[in-house]
Amino acid sequence: MSIITQNAALQGLLAAHMPALAEYEGLTPEAITSAIEAGTMVLLGNPNHANVKPILVGQPSRVKVNANIGTSPFQNHPGCEMRKLEVAQEAGADTVMDLSIAGDLVAIRKDMLSRTPLPLGTVPLYSVAQRYIDKDRDPADIDPEELFAEVEMQAEQGVDFMTLHCGLTRRGAEWAARGERALGIVSRGGSILARWMLKNDKENPLLTGYDRLLELARKYNVTLSLGDGLRPGAGCDAGDAAQWEEVMTLGALAKRGLEYGVQCMIEGPGHVPMNEVEAQIISIKKMTHGAPLYVLGPLTIDSSPGYDHIAGAIGGAMAVRVGVDFLCYLTPAEHLTLPDMDDVRQGIMASRVAAQAGEVALARPMRSPAKPRWRRPAWPLTGPPCAKPPSTPLSSTSAANPTNMRKRAPCAATSAQ
Repeated sequence: MSIITQNAALQGLLAAHMPALAEYEGLTPEAITSAIEAGTMVLLGNPNHANVKPILVGQPSRVKVNANIGTSPFQNHPGCEMRKLEVAQEAGADTVMDLSIAGDLVAIRKDMLSRTPLPLGTVPLYSVAQRYIDKDRDPADIDPEELFAEVEMQAEQGVDFMTLHCGLTRRGAEWAARGERALGIVSRGGSILARWMLKNDKENPLLTGYDRLLELARKYNVTLSLGDGLRPGAGCDAGDAAQWEEVMTLGALAKRGLEYGVQCMIEGPGHVPMNEVEAQIISIKKMTHGAPLYVLGPLTIDSSPGYDHIAGAIGGAMAVRVGVDFLCYLTPAEHLTLPDMDDVRQGIMASRVAAQAGEVALARPMRSPAKPRWRRPAWPLTGPPCAKPPSTPLSSTSAANPTNMRKRAPCAATSAQ
């Protein structure tokens, strides 16, 4: 049965926004409908998110960029996060994810939803786990019913897409946590679920209760961003059995979601050496039936503190060229601390450059105009010759010392990733 026919919320959004979507993407309504029906494109938008501006993610729409923000126990300043939200919008982010784990999470989320028309994403497991942590309890003792209740509450609140690590199996958790990985499980959500499964000797409740999630998601047109709980956190871990076991499961879940009338996208790898990026992306897209692919980076090297947004942009451009649809930004603060507003801006711009570089390589018309819009001025040029800028040794700049660069006022950095 048609996904649009089964999903009344999606049908209503398409009816209301199709002309604007078609104009923005340079696609016909028929092309958009066909891609959504095939599961290769999703429309991010929850009718409960007032004034939401739905966007399309997936081929053949343009590549989109996401920015992560949110409070943490170390930097709990909701006002700063609202300013970061403004910066993200101004810098050209297409979506924002609220990863807050400190303060009044419901109020923070409500405030973000009211302030932005951009689709807003979350990781519901973070909120539930934090309630346990705040009470000095082990998140491995989470009652799965609390997790399903959190998903429903956030959907009612208006969240447009949610990262849910449904494809992480008990077997995969054992392989990654107790196998030969250099860095084990680096995903926060993945590590929490793995610990839960290994301690309770049970299968992932998000996997066994997947149909319950589909029922909740379809009601509000919440797109399930099927999380990569076993993504490689080091280049040498890329492509191991644990990663591919999860990818295969995600492919089956995406197919099930499409049959049920729920939109799904796939989250992709983190650290992948440059020579393996193309093979990784092509394989993931094939194993997940062409579902929209949402990647963090990928980072092509493991040793660029202070410059991970560059390492990620290199991998991102390569990934877009071979099929990635959605880039999650990396900031100069990655692996060091929490991003401030300037980090947010730099991360978004780096990902936008990566997206455009990949799309130009694909000769997509909106990204590569037939003729440049600028022209070199006619010779001879008038005026004084170009002056040589003063030389500043790299060692004397703050950028050369990421540790010093991170010394900021408390309000400067607040995102929990």
